[in-house]
Amino acid sequence: METSIQCHLTLLLLPALTLVVFVTQMTGESAYRNGLFRKISSSKCVSDQRISTAETVSVTACSIWCMSQDECQYFSYCKGTCHMYRLWYNKEIEDYDCNCSSYISFPANGTSWQRIFEMTKDSFTRSLIYLYCDRFPMAEKEFRLKIGSNHYLTFNGTGTNSTSWLQKDKIIFNTHPAWIPRKFTFNKNFSYPFFSIEYDNNWSLEAKRRSGNVEKYDIPCKNPSGKVQWSYSRLVFSVLLK
Repeated sequence: METSIQCHLTLLLLPALTLVVFVTQMTGESAYRNGLFRKISSSKCVSDQRISTAETVSVTACSIWCMSQDECQYFSYCKGTCHMYRLWYNKEIEDYDCNCSSYISFPANGTSWQRIFEMTKDSFTRSLIYLYCDRFPMAEKEFRLKIGSNHYLTFNGTGTNSTSWLQKDKIIFNTHPAWIPRKFTFNKNFSYPFFSIEYDNNWSLEAKRRSGNVEKYDIPCKNPSGKVQWSYSRLVFSVLLK
């Protein structure tokens, strides 16, 4: 099985490395935004993707600046400078080593699915989470694959890494139990992503970019003879930490 999830950092979930900030307006009214950030174990900055930069005196001040920006869900505090980034991108994301403290917004209440990838007919977007998932603590962890609007596959992530959860024996819930996945394939090319499921009934699903310069994607379901029977509008990968 191939996998396109190229992760190389650890996202630590220890309480000591969790930053919880509540921001309240100067008027004394109720908080307009609250957030929980988790520290990345290695110093990393994202290449040429920042939405804002500010001079701040601490990590906490940097997190407050981040939460004041509508799109900011990731920040790096670098000796008085706060670099803020959004979470979702429609192109390859690159990071680099830097002498900073980096945090990512990631709820820990066990009820919020966090998208990692999403493909539609017009786009393929990915979250910064994909950069830091290879060494996620996998206890109490689930992954979910959503196909179209009502087909879900949920996988048990306990004891696995990002390259081993996507397999038949890890499935713990299937909204279409008559459709039993036999094999999964996910390539490493973010410019031309390819994902497929082969089912026990010899039907198959593919999700891929069309050839050519125009960015369009197809998610067809094919019968045993390889003929397209219908196409889905969306494919979403998500993760849940409990």
